[in-house]
Amino acid sequence: MKTTRIWALLTWMLIAASSAQAAYVILTDGRRMDGSAIRARANGDIILTTERGDLTFTRGQYREAWADRPPAMDRARQQLQSGQFDHVISGLEGVVTEFRHLSWDLEALAMIGAAQSGKRDFSAAIASFDRLFTAAPARRDDANIKWTYYEALIGAEQFDRVEPILNDLIAKGERVDAARAQILRGDIKRQRGLSEAALLDYLRTVVLFKAESAVQAEAHFKAGEALEEMRDARAREMFRVVVEQHGNSPYAQRARAKL
Repeated sequence: MKTTRIWALLTWMLIAASSAQAAYVILTDGRRMDGSAIRARANGDIILTTERGDLTFTRGQYREAWADRPPAMDRARQQLQSGQFDHVISGLEGVVTEFRHLSWDLEALAMIGAAQSGKRDFSAAIASFDRLFTAAPARRDDANIKWTYYEALIGAEQFDRVEPILNDLIAKGERVDAARAQILRGDIKRQRGLSEAALLDYLRTVVLFKAESAVQAEAHFKAGEALEEMRDARAREMFRVVVEQHGNSPYAQRARAKL
């Protein structure tokens, strides 16, 4: 999985972690109930220990339930950053079980999916993300998760699932989403051995989405790779643009190695 995707997930998870304080429940009307301890039953009922005693909230009465952040989450973030994907997976499997219905199970599933994608076990990553989306359908649209999921679908060659999504984003999505989707559509074509068709998608991103600086380095680099595969000398120019105009991007070092 791309380093940029890992960093996006880590940043999002750190922000989510900073909002978690002790134990609390967010009710469906938005009210927050604080407590000193929390646990969940298998059926989704939440028991919150408060100064007034234990309060029970059944599914449908609450929107979110949070426990103290498990120490395993912090270790897993560091391991994910350093590429210790197997440690992330083994360390968080217990969190998914122990903190079921307490939100940390969802964060753990997202990190497990990222780690599985990082080690190119795309089928396992898809299964983890699908579990996450079943438990929390809104996460399907989370910008910090969905792109890793799409890449896993491509890696597993489940093109029939991801191509309609990408085509819809290209046609109707926000500009940065359309640009990213176009790059991934190019990745699918390269994976099918269609370097020239892939090149056109990358170049469309280069030309039509110049204002979306976040994707320009990737589009230029992948255009260079496609040109390399076609034995086209113009590949060097694409790599040069990455180095000179996007020197701080994760693609710059890889582009330098090709010049």
